[in-house]
Amino acid sequence: MLLRPDSLTVFQTCNPTTGVFAPCPSRFPVSSSLHSVQLPWRLSPCLYIELAELVGKRLGTPVEYVWWLSFNQRRALRTTMEGCDAYFALPADAQYRVKGLVKSNAFLSVSYAIVAPHDVKVGALSDLKGKKIGVLHGSPPQILLATKEGYTASTFRSQEEVFDALNKKEIDAALLWGPSAGFDNKTLYSNRWQVISITGESLGGQVAVAVSKEKPQLKDQINQALEELKPEIQQLSEKYGFPMQAPLQVNSKNAEARYARLDTLQAKTAAYRSSGFIKVADRPSRREWLVAESGDTIAEAKSNFNNKCSHCHGTNGASPVSERDLRKLSMRYKDDWKNVAYSTITKGRPDLGMPTWGGILPDEEIKAIVEFLVTVQKN
Repeated sequence: MLLRPDSLTVFQTCNPTTGVFAPCPSRFPVSSSLHSVQLPWRLSPCLYIELAELVGKRLGTPVEYVWWLSFNQRRALRTTMEGCDAYFALPADAQYRVKGLVKSNAFLSVSYAIVAPHDVKVGALSDLKGKKIGVLHGSPPQILLATKEGYTASTFRSQEEVFDALNKKEIDAALLWGPSAGFDNKTLYSNRWQVISITGESLGGQVAVAVSKEKPQLKDQINQALEELKPEIQQLSEKYGFPMQAPLQVNSKNAEARYARLDTLQAKTAAYRSSGFIKVADRPSRREWLVAESGDTIAEAKSNFNNKCSHCHGTNGASPVSERDLRKLSMRYKDDWKNVAYSTITKGRPDLGMPTWGGILPDEEIKAIVEFLVTVQKN
């Protein structure tokens, strides 16, 4: 798209799996890439749209929008940001980098949240033990509960299904993306449930505006506008039903320390820059990984993998998301890929949504899963 010199062009991706709200089609143009796609969300303005408008007013310029349907935010940004001025919004975390872009100061905290009836006392995640908890398939809360004892998770494909189950009392509580759950709770259910933010283990963070590195002056102008608009951002958060209270911490101190140690190890490796399996430590070759030793057959290991791992990595490791496609491990990590896989499974990569399975799955089962992955490698 060609930029008009007198306008601010804002880029936003539409991801059906994250519940991003699309703009009203009567006001904002939708890119042709969306014309043949049946969108599952309601077409209505959202916080980011209204904030972009407010920023545009502060900068004294109208705002134009480019919409792009994408399951990979970084790829979409690399593809389209040359024709756009800013992106509302992406993670403010310094580790979340996109080539050619810089980020504004963080302007909002967002996270997953506990959704429960008002008469249920929720002061910690442990208060949900023994209750039926609704989660979305493949979401970080599903992974979180799978790695903890005492929790019963019921998996759903959409947020609408979760709220329907809550309404019918088929589940006692839910773990959903806080902003979208809060919006539905307010607009569709008249605040029938309490929505309580949680934090930790890849459950949320702050967001910022992305700007091209070639436009440092625009970044400074947006930072100034965001600073001046803090009261309005607070009002917009309330308007759209975002959880407003301080989030509950679901990590233990020991877990936080463990993740910090893992981050230190991972930051030293070149593999840290990739998603999927991440090399977390250098280890000597582990030639003892044999299915015969583990006692599990390939068929059993395949079944275990598909029961426990396919919600993120796809059936038999064939994820449509390249970074999670486990068929490419031998291409990424060469002869050391089995060590990388074993280390990542046992130690996890929480900041990328990969849980720690060591101590939860028997070591023999983990080794058998690695041997199963041998059978699906592409080279």
